[in-house]
Amino acid sequence: MAMPSLLRSKPKKEVQSLNSLLALLPPYVTRAERAMVKKAYLLAEDAHKFQKRLSGEPYIIHPLAVAHTLAELGLDHEVICAGLLHDVLEDTFIKPDYMRQEFGETITYLVESVTKISQLKNQSAESKQAINIRRMIMATVRDNRVILIKLADKLHNMRTLGFQPTTKGMHIAREVLEIYAPLAGRLGIYKIKSELEDLALYHLDRTAYASIKDRVAEKKGQRDERVSMVMSQLTTALKDAKIKAKVEGRSKHFYSIYSKMQEQKKDFEDIYDLTGVRVLVKEPQECYTVMGLVHTLWTPVPGRFKDYISVPKSNGYQSLHTTVIIPGGQSLEVQIRTWTMHRISEFGIASHWAYKEKSQVPRTYDSQFFELQNMAISDEEADSGEFLQELVSNLSQTSEVFVISPKGKIFAMPENSTVLDFAFRIHTDIGLKCAGAKIGERLVSIRTPLKNGDQIEIITNSVVKPSLNWLNFLKTPHARAKLKSYFRKQDASIAERLLENEKKSSPEAKPRTQRNEKLGASVATQPSLKKIDWKGESDVQVKYAQCCNPSPPDSISGFISRLGVVSIHKKACPSLVDLASHPEQAERIIPLTWVGHKTGRQAAIEINGVDRAQIYLDIVKQLAQSGANILEANATTTQVGHIQDLFVIEVDSEEHLANILEELMTVEGVQSVEERMG
Repeated sequence: MAMPSLLRSKPKKEVQSLNSLLALLPPYVTRAERAMVKKAYLLAEDAHKFQKRLSGEPYIIHPLAVAHTLAELGLDHEVICAGLLHDVLEDTFIKPDYMRQEFGETITYLVESVTKISQLKNQSAESKQAINIRRMIMATVRDNRVILIKLADKLHNMRTLGFQPTTKGMHIAREVLEIYAPLAGRLGIYKIKSELEDLALYHLDRTAYASIKDRVAEKKGQRDERVSMVMSQLTTALKDAKIKAKVEGRSKHFYSIYSKMQEQKKDFEDIYDLTGVRVLVKEPQECYTVMGLVHTLWTPVPGRFKDYISVPKSNGYQSLHTTVIIPGGQSLEVQIRTWTMHRISEFGIASHWAYKEKSQVPRTYDSQFFELQNMAISDEEADSGEFLQELVSNLSQTSEVFVISPKGKIFAMPENSTVLDFAFRIHTDIGLKCAGAKIGERLVSIRTPLKNGDQIEIITNSVVKPSLNWLNFLKTPHARAKLKSYFRKQDASIAERLLENEKKSSPEAKPRTQRNEKLGASVATQPSLKKIDWKGESDVQVKYAQCCNPSPPDSISGFISRLGVVSIHKKACPSLVDLASHPEQAERIIPLTWVGHKTGRQAAIEINGVDRAQIYLDIVKQLAQSGANILEANATTTQVGHIQDLFVIEVDSEEHLANILEELMTVEGVQSVEERMG
């Protein structure tokens, strides 16, 4: 049924050795390169000869396993040598100069880039973690094979995590789930991503893992029979149509099932797509022919067709997805792709390093770490705790929207990105001078969220002055880092304010968000900025829904799960609206407010000043810069040479309004600005 995992294809009891590693090397590896791999193994074996794993096994078992994973990915001799040597500089007597002399600059650079910064004795554990990850990401600018070695390292550590003390093991598993598995997904390496997630689930919630495993096995026979019937019918139809293809079954991995149950509030019995069918063909045009054939055999489910061939995911993934209703009334997902697309879907960027295709790595992979690399490089002054928070936030953004530039170029942006995020995505200078945008024929403000298919043209103006208020609605770490970097260079007092805010949000200054027993929930204790009030009770166990990512000052409601955990949603969240439409679910929705925050509101502001050419336009531009949504506008002249303009705007908070009023006073000719009450 399910495809065998290449990363788990070896029997567990087989002892990995130098000979088995050499046998795995791709055919293009020359005799001299094979000799280099053997030389790296012998050095690692000698350097680690007095060291043991927690299991009691010789330490060389670990780097050898890392090298095996890299070889199974089809990677070249340089990265395999670096995998064998990746702990040598940190844990043994070997020095970089010696390694450079024996193995060259490239292999030494790869090893140095995955080596921890162990000399930071005075740093907290979380600060070290943030610094090490930042360094690793920065290293990928020069050679993105660095992350492949680190992922292989984490994979073997997770496979042997049972030898760690329980508390430390759970900490490592959580780090893998929050950072390394999403990194693998960002690079399209789903083979590694899936196994990392399943292993993390096993160590973080063994009860849930065992329950899902048992339930998957319970009705496996029925599912296999149903899918086999579909595969047989489809294979016959393909032969009749003279299309050469391979039809195979596939199964969801356990963490994927777990996530769907958590995010969609479904019981296991309500998850129908535990299995599916995949069709592999030779040419891209055949994918569409097969899609038409599938839709003639079974009824397609409206709205469940996705074409990732014409518009690939930002990690390079390409495939056609459709869901159909098969005999018996069950829904079944069918994926259709070429063999090349399939190789990329399994191994992502690693597939382009294999077979000496280094010069052919697509530009789509250049953008994989665009956000992360720029965040790491542009905001080096930022507190390490804030960097880690921004990193986890960025990696949790798995949904994308695709927008189109005036020249027809398609950009993939994280869901909920704004016009201003897109402006910074194009260029820092465009972001700093962004006054708004045209989406289609409509003029919009800089804080307008982007939607799939938006054709967007950024409007810049040299008089625009960047505002700290922009940080209230910028979503992408890259844009936030560029803006903060600008202020640090321009204004020492603002730099001090930023540093103070970062210290307040650092792990040393506040308790880190904890997890409840069920992985999907981020539970109090929460920082005071996100404390919840329910009918006067503020000590509420909560998690924040990933479907809408609520935060102050959003208007919010809560949904009480069967486990008694309250999930926080924006009031307008489609998931919450859907729950409210079912009487048995609606009674579990409760009103909530943020402690210490007022939600967004409308404000009427009156502006008086001396009339001049374009003053009205400059006022509107300043409002747009400040992140205010203009709901109504009325301009009048009370006497010769004097203006009195009234605007009704939407603001996030009282502080936001105060900043807007202050910044309007910087417009030439404006003499007074005040909120009109009543």
